[in-house]
Amino acid sequence: MINGMVVVDGVVHGYDFRPGNRAPHCSQAAYDGMVNALYRIGHTSVESPAPGYLMTRDEFTAGWTAEELADIVFVESAVDVMIYHGVEIDGFFDGGASPYELGRELKRRYPDRVLLFAPVDPLRGPAELDLMQQRAEEDDIDGFKFYPTNGLIDPEVNSSKLMLLDDRELAFPYLQKALDLGVTHIGAHKAVPAGAGPRVLNHVDDVTCAAIAFPDLTFEVVHSGWAFLEDCALQLRTHPNIWATIESVSNMIVRKPRRFAEIVGMLMMHGGTDRIMFATGVPSAHPQPIIDALVDFEMPRDLVDGWGFPEFTPDVLAKLMGGNALRLHGLDGEKVRAAVAGDELARRREDYLAHAPRPWARHRERLAA
Repeated sequence: MINGMVVVDGVVHGYDFRPGNRAPHCSQAAYDGMVNALYRIGHTSVESPAPGYLMTRDEFTAGWTAEELADIVFVESAVDVMIYHGVEIDGFFDGGASPYELGRELKRRYPDRVLLFAPVDPLRGPAELDLMQQRAEEDDIDGFKFYPTNGLIDPEVNSSKLMLLDDRELAFPYLQKALDLGVTHIGAHKAVPAGAGPRVLNHVDDVTCAAIAFPDLTFEVVHSGWAFLEDCALQLRTHPNIWATIESVSNMIVRKPRRFAEIVGMLMMHGGTDRIMFATGVPSAHPQPIIDALVDFEMPRDLVDGWGFPEFTPDVLAKLMGGNALRLHGLDGEKVRAAVAGDELARRREDYLAHAPRPWARHRERLAA
């Protein structure tokens, strides 16, 4: 919580990049290449240079427990609610890149603090529809997460296999299933490269078409603005059921604040400030340095005067840091504040703040044992 504001981290992962999670059909070289890219792009290029925050590759790839993620997000950081996104990517990972079961465990342990997006891969076939129903009925999920590829190469087109949301035969039955189940929030990984292939793999046009076809669903463009900035901004202007979840973009503010300003300013100028949501993609980066930088951030004067970007006011900060996410999911900020105040994690955070920061503490303790 920051100055009484409820803070929602819009994307949390439980990355499992251990050697044993390599898919049997994935070569060691391909697996190492994927993991190395995620470590460099997602962590070392954006993590805070303050002591203790930068992880070694071994720490980054060692897998995570529910307790470790809860500590990082709720004890070591001023985050009150997380939204866990399960991710599969069968071409590389045997048990999921961000295992769904870990998110389910987090929601079971901390129901007042965790929302859960279940992964959906239409490339797996119709049985995935039954799995969607099972998870909706058993796990009280809050959304479904779609990836544009499963990471497997299609030799006929020399590209990763595509799963675009505007595909009427491949994607629409799963979007309709979500609607039928009453799970109306869809997360779509976009902008950040998800596999080898043409730009259509990562572009956002397919979300635009899906948003028109399914006006009763909301579509979060996850990593909005990281690439294709103008397209991401314009779709906010023209499609009221498209939201921008700025995972990876939020992380830039620590070491690349000018780029952060350019991206968020463009999104706000075209789409307003009501549908942009803070997210870090923990453990890609530690939330607290990002939060600290956001609290201190001011939109550069030349971007306000020259481009017409909105000022980054306390009201805008409150919306991005949690207000928008709470509204999207129908949560009352006062009730959330009351539910988390004084719980075990809040008490442990008070104790944590009385000492020097110890980032990734429980994770490092496990690895050192």
